[in-house]
Amino acid sequence: MVAGFEFQEVTPDGIHCIKFDAIDEAERLVSEFGRATQLLSRVTQAGSKMEYVLIPPLNNTLPSTEVQETWSSPSPGVTQALDDFLNVLNESVQLRVQHVPHHQFIARYFQRGCWLTVEPFVPSRHLPLSEPIDLLNVAFENPRTLKAASQPSGKGKKTKPSSEAVEQEAPGQGRSTYDVPDRLTGREEAEELRRCCPERTWNFVEIDVPYEECQRERPQAQNLMYPNQTVMDLSLALALFFASRGIGHVTNSDGTSTPYTSQARVLLSGLGSDELLGGYSRHRKAFTSAHDIETDRSQLQLDLTRLPSRNLGRDDRVISSNGKETRYPFLSLSVVSFLANLPVETKVNPLLEEGRGDKMLLRMLAERMGLVLASRRKK
Repeated sequence: MVAGFEFQEVTPDGIHCIKFDAIDEAERLVSEFGRATQLLSRVTQAGSKMEYVLIPPLNNTLPSTEVQETWSSPSPGVTQALDDFLNVLNESVQLRVQHVPHHQFIARYFQRGCWLTVEPFVPSRHLPLSEPIDLLNVAFENPRTLKAASQPSGKGKKTKPSSEAVEQEAPGQGRSTYDVPDRLTGREEAEELRRCCPERTWNFVEIDVPYEECQRERPQAQNLMYPNQTVMDLSLALALFFASRGIGHVTNSDGTSTPYTSQARVLLSGLGSDELLGGYSRHRKAFTSAHDIETDRSQLQLDLTRLPSRNLGRDDRVISSNGKETRYPFLSLSVVSFLANLPVETKVNPLLEEGRGDKMLLRMLAERMGLVLASRRKK
């Protein structure tokens, strides 16, 4: 970093350029950098905005009646939206996987949640059945878990087990220290994908990250995510860093484990689904605090608008550092435009319980596709 300057995420409201011919000498690049930069707005010479490249405003139409608790008998409007959503998402995914070179494969950052199971299932329709799909699942060693496992319990004392022993099996629990909730539900959802599409090879890649290794790579992740600096940013950056590296193991049918390194060059990301479909808890809180769908819509709009500066730059830098390319089916112009134009109550119903009303439209789509377990996940 040059002294006196800091990096910042640029906004997506134009094309940012540097006019090097405006700098007299190379030695004056720093002092004249600000004067040499230019933002070309997304406006044609005729003065008409290229709206298809701008973040669209969400549909602000309020429901004519109160939002009702419905799921089993959706309205005709929701049913039509479901059909259209499947078509537009299907097209978006197809465009992002159809020209991936043979044997370069597709991978999916696979933690847990409804959207992550739907997303790899859709490209499965467009890839040859001979092509495997890697499902990358990251789990971190937690020193607090290791400490708790070594503490005395009841009569007698337990000797402190080695880190390697705890990795294999946590005492008294019969499972690995890496069997965190995201790992356990990830396995279940991988099995659901195998049941729905048994002809394809689904590699559930378990990427276990020891605490020491996580600490060793932490400075690299911090450099890549900068200028984002929050604890949440670091948590996400580390998970994406190890996922995109793709070094882990797969469990064979006989229960044995085999080291595995993903050869996928393209990673699919579900980024945008929560922002467009109301998947965050703050969306529910925004509605319940005011019991007003307009408040919920405003929160959705805020999350969508700040998505480029809050997420995209960080994720792209982290994943690209491992030589991988990320593609975002939910952020295609057609999907964003379609979902933004839908009334909010068609996509999310805060009156339904968690795991039903959030991302309601996506959950209905998952259920229709046979991914019943995924449609009920609380994430």
